[in-house]
Amino acid sequence: MIRIEYLEKILALGKRIFQITLYTTFFFTGVLLLISVFASFFNPAVFPFLSVIALFFPLLWIINTLFLLLFLIKKSPWSVLSLILLLSGIYQVLLVYNISSSNDTEGSSGKINIVSFNTGNADTINPLASRKAAFDNELFLKSDIICLQEFTPANEKGIAVLERFNYKINVDFYGNIGGDSSGLSVYSNYEIIDVGWLKQDLEDTYALWCDLNIDEDTIKLINIQLQSIRLEDNELESMTSFKEIVHLPGHLSSIYAKLKRGFLWREEQVTQLTNLIKASEYPVILCGDFNDPPASFAYREISSLLNDAFLEKGKGFGFTYAGGLPFLRIDYFMVDDRLNVSAYHKMQATHSDHYPIEVEVERME
Repeated sequence: MIRIEYLEKILALGKRIFQITLYTTFFFTGVLLLISVFASFFNPAVFPFLSVIALFFPLLWIINTLFLLLFLIKKSPWSVLSLILLLSGIYQVLLVYNISSSNDTEGSSGKINIVSFNTGNADTINPLASRKAAFDNELFLKSDIICLQEFTPANEKGIAVLERFNYKINVDFYGNIGGDSSGLSVYSNYEIIDVGWLKQDLEDTYALWCDLNIDEDTIKLINIQLQSIRLEDNELESMTSFKEIVHLPGHLSSIYAKLKRGFLWREEQVTQLTNLIKASEYPVILCGDFNDPPASFAYREISSLLNDAFLEKGKGFGFTYAGGLPFLRIDYFMVDDRLNVSAYHKMQATHSDHYPIEVEVERME
């Protein structure tokens, strides 16, 4: 009898500890989910920690979905609070998953096909065969304009990759970041009548803009790559690999410092970009790598001025990053109200850590 009573006490204690752990975890992840939902309303220059939490919105939303299922199975009243938490983030979910849009398939001479692709330095890091394969997609062949990030065709092999596209005019800007050849490029079948770029601290170029003459109209195209976090491989693995997560505490200080720096720099860059957009007398198309998810200050500021092409014509999950961190949508097409988005496609890419994106736009009638 004594042993049975002893076992019952142990089981009761274990159950109690499990419940405390369960509800503490639920409370903690719920608070983090709310922070990630509303982080975009706060300037990262003032509250960088909130922007760090926003990166993990997809994971936090999934965890709280599992809590809701558990509470429903247990018929717990906590399921109501769990549902409220999930509903608070439904808008953010709809920024990465679109179910209602459809592409306009009817052809039109007034439609412009544009591709944006962060090649991940495919022209300088991968072998020539891989570089060619990275662009082996029919959407590249039919596009009128290609905007590339982390691509510098400053050598014979790099140029050979794009010879097949036979673009009449192109303008490139080449930077040098961290010792690697890297840059922004625009290849256009339309006449480029003006060009410029945006720099930060007179050194790092993060935006290349071109005024294009398209069927007697002028459109301002802005190709961007906002400040990246630049995590080392071992830092990234400690965040994404169960085997390496034991090393995460040792990397936390370095990871947070890099995240904070990235958010602060992007805040300055976004301020310059929004000023450029507001000052433009022409309709604007902005594309490229934001290095930020939709639950971010950068996305919120720019999407307040331009329309997100994925929300207009995308379908399914909009994740664009194919690297170590899952569930990230960080590459965008943002389009002026004076232009209509008629199609949006995410291509497959096996030689970069980003997926190429193609949109089709036309003048509003």
